[in-house]
Amino acid sequence: MWARRYGFSLMSASVLPPSGAALNTVELLRRVVRTFPAGLTTPERLRRVAAVLVVGCVVTAVVSVLAGAARANAVRDSGTRIAALSADAAELYQSLADADATATRGYVSGGLEPTAVRAHYDEDIARAADRVVHAANGLPGGDPAAAQVSTIASQLQTYTGLMETARAYNREGRPLGQAYLSNASRLMSTSILPAVEQLRQGQKAALATAYQRGGTVPFAVLLLGIAVLGGVIDHAVLEQRRTNKILNTGLLAAGLALVAALLWWVVAVIVAGNHLDAARRHSDVAIALDDSRTAVLLARSNESLVLVARSGGESSDQSFTTQMHRVAGWGGDDGLLADAVHSVPASAPEIQSIRTALEKWWAAHRHVRELDDGGQYLQAVASVTGTDPTSSNAAFEHLDAVVHKAIVAERGTFTVEDSRAGSALTGLTVGPAVLTSLAAAAVIIGIGRRVGEYR
Repeated sequence: MWARRYGFSLMSASVLPPSGAALNTVELLRRVVRTFPAGLTTPERLRRVAAVLVVGCVVTAVVSVLAGAARANAVRDSGTRIAALSADAAELYQSLADADATATRGYVSGGLEPTAVRAHYDEDIARAADRVVHAANGLPGGDPAAAQVSTIASQLQTYTGLMETARAYNREGRPLGQAYLSNASRLMSTSILPAVEQLRQGQKAALATAYQRGGTVPFAVLLLGIAVLGGVIDHAVLEQRRTNKILNTGLLAAGLALVAALLWWVVAVIVAGNHLDAARRHSDVAIALDDSRTAVLLARSNESLVLVARSGGESSDQSFTTQMHRVAGWGGDDGLLADAVHSVPASAPEIQSIRTALEKWWAAHRHVRELDDGGQYLQAVASVTGTDPTSSNAAFEHLDAVVHKAIVAERGTFTVEDSRAGSALTGLTVGPAVLTSLAAAAVIIGIGRRVGEYR
């Protein structure tokens, strides 16, 4: 509309080759600025050039505001709502897996389970219920993850009911309790935990999307800014050649303001992108360690289930071995712990301490199997449920503590890096837009002075 009003056409520069987008955009603006009908007086020509450059500055400012707000919101979302939901899902998974392992270990004890074991189980269930509520409150309306949260909440009640029935029969010494225990563990592994895993994967994907949105190159802002800057420079040089006068200070100020706005964007995006990349890598480590801890808890539950069954131990112990190899790998450069080191090589010492603790528990577990297979069932149970420093229980507790410590450290580093990325984007929504607006004002002042010379 404004192009028709001021008497020039964009049709001559409407088709651009696909490569060299920035240079093509500059050339487009140069054609727009230089293409005017014949017969215009110099003041009219200058006013129309000013109109083109001012409109370019305003458009750049608007696009800058929108792009800056989108990136700031993405980084803020990744560090608050999405990160909180991801942590909820991970801790929910671990609490449920730990509750199942603890309940099975308590059942192995026979009769009335130890008070400490029951308290541990109740704490896990209470923590899981709290995480379900927290996750439900953190989901936006219409989020597809609500279906998983609903499944978890309803199935968790069924699970706890089955476990209470298994305990009741176990206290009475009736073998029927084993069937309820098996049904509860099956419900946990085939229904509840898969729903939690879907929730985790959904939040992981949302976090990756937020990283992408927060770290993308602002092509629209840069192309528009470079185009307007090129137009200002081109007009300033052209006027200097025509008038043989010193460079217009208004146009010089406009050019400097545009350069400052572009540099602000470039520096902010580079710095924020580096911190977001670091946050993503530490998030990947935390996810790998979360998965490792869950696998260890599932292996712990399998260890106790073998003793509960007192038969068919080979198949159940194979499940234990599978979970352990999932964490440690199969002797090559694989496994969850290897994935963690690949994401952040600096975490190698912490991962090595986990691997060492894992090997000690694995050795203690093999001793449990030797005792059970050798007919020393009570000694095997004592190793799984007791507090002796050489027992399987003690080795597991140490491993769990080491993994938990590493997870807390990685999540803390993720939070720091994400916060630094947000700080790098501070002012990006407003700052470059203000500079671009100042450039528009400088254009008006600079060209206005030239127009005033013809009065």
